Amino acid sequence: MGKVSALCFEGMELFFNSMDHLPPHFHAEKTDEWEIRVRFLRAPDEMVEVMWSAKTPSKRLLKELCEAAERARPRLLEEWEQKVVVNSPGPKEK
Repeated sequence: MGKVSALCFEGMELFFNSMDHLPPHFHAEKTDEWEIRVRFLRAPDEMVEVMWSAKTPSKRLLKELCEAAERARPRLLEEWEQKVVVNSPGPKEK
């Protein structure tokens, strides 16, 4: 697991799985509340996928996270390429 260094959100862990699938993404987790996948190369309204949720992340927080990811795309992609070994192509896009 590699920590995302291009972004920082208080109270949230942002990370790449060291062996993962395409498309490029990172995970954002608030311990014991939720985990989301952020596909940072997509449009902001298509970036987030909720992995699990005991409590729902606020729309405001998700919007802020997506906007920050959009601004940091070049750095996030560079980190993805350095920290992630792609082990499969990933789920088929719809």
